[in-house]
Amino acid sequence: MIALLLLTFAVASDQEAPSSAEQRGKPFWKEVARECDVPPWATPSGLVHEAITLVASPDPEWRDDIGYSVVAACVQKKQRLNAAERRSLVEPLVLSLRKGIGETDNDSVLQRSFAALSLSILAAAELREPALDGPGYRRLLDDALAYLRDERDLRGFEPRVGWIHATAHTADLLKFLARDSRFTPEDQARLFEAAWTRMAASSAPAFTHAEDERLAAALVSVVRRDDFEASRLDGWLQRFATLEKQVWAKSPPDPQVLDAAQNARNLLRSFYVLLSLPQPPATAGQAAARDKLLVTLQQIRR
Repeated sequence: MIALLLLTFAVASDQEAPSSAEQRGKPFWKEVARECDVPPWATPSGLVHEAITLVASPDPEWRDDIGYSVVAACVQKKQRLNAAERRSLVEPLVLSLRKGIGETDNDSVLQRSFAALSLSILAAAELREPALDGPGYRRLLDDALAYLRDERDLRGFEPRVGWIHATAHTADLLKFLARDSRFTPEDQARLFEAAWTRMAASSAPAFTHAEDERLAAALVSVVRRDDFEASRLDGWLQRFATLEKQVWAKSPPDPQVLDAAQNARNLLRSFYVLLSLPQPPATAGQAAARDKLLVTLQQIRR
């Protein structure tokens, strides 16, 4: 009997205990995620702080439908958190961006990726009512660019855990940061450099889950700024033609360089398409940028 109890205890110990947030149960959290409906004994801010602990879960329902969705409902949809409460969420989420960074093919990427997606909600809220001071905004921008550069687990979707999508989620964060009045011309150059580095890296896989479209949307946020000058694209666009030459310098081409060129080409195509969609008011920089992209696309088409 004692041996049986010990065995039962050992098996139970090997199973991960539910977190305090999970102990509230999915039905409770789904009500919060729907319209930020908060019971009288709780506060929206307190429940959002609990919810962000769920974004590390390998269960896509806990992570996406509840963890991230509670942030979206309470911060964005219903705007239930004030500036100080939103600011208090930034530090724990930024810390999550570095947790296990460099690891691949395990579940640690989920916390990093969905922290970036949750931060995108906070970055969008900055546009209507800033919660971060100037240095705080700059730290968040620096951390977002560093995460885009340093993440090595670049899977898009995995049947066991669902969406991972670190590149796309970080692109969403950068899209809103790039619309902020504190985003400088120097930051514009940094974002274009970061997008190129991510998509044209020979270590990256061939992206197949719309990562190029999400990064292109971040670049469109730059182009639509009043302080954007299309001439800044000239050196950046030249890289695409150079990479194409590198691909076909060997026959057959190096598979990794071929993937990098395909990623870069897809980024450029998505960028051009998004700039071509009617989205008034169009800026002079937007029209000039679209023309420059078309010239480059004609040069590298195969």
